[in-house]
Amino acid sequence: MAENRFYYVVFIGKVPGIYDTWIACSEQVIRFPGAVFKKYRSLEEANNVWTSYVEAHSNVQVLSPPLAQLPTDYPPLLVPVQANMDDQTTSKLPKQCVYIAMLLVGAVIGILIFLVIIYIFF
Repeated sequence: MAENRFYYVVFIGKVPGIYDTWIACSEQVIRFPGAVFKKYRSLEEANNVWTSYVEAHSNVQVLSPPLAQLPTDYPPLLVPVQANMDDQTTSKLPKQCVYIAMLLVGAVIGILIFLVIIYIFF
C-alpha cells in the first residue's frame, strides 16, 4: 500500500521553510497573521517551489546541491528548527487560563497568610 506522504512549504510564518508533517507546519502558521503555506506530494516539488520562492524574494541565490547528491535519510532544506523562546509555552492551556489559575493561587495564598496572621495575633 502506497504511503501518502506530503511536504509543507511555509512561505510566510514563524519560521519559513519545508516541513514533513502537518504538526510541524501548523506550529509555524497557526496564530500567525497572514501565514502562507502549501502542501506538496513530493519533496522534490516542494524543494523546487521553496528554492524559487527564496530566489525571487531575496538578493541571495540559494545554492543547493542536486537532490541525487543529498543523503536520502535527511531531505534538503528540511531542517528541524526551534522557534523563538517567546513562541514556546510550557503549557497547552490558553494564556487566559494560566493567568486565571495564577490569580486563584495568589488569592488562596493571600487568604492563608491572612488567617495565619489573625491566628497569631488574636
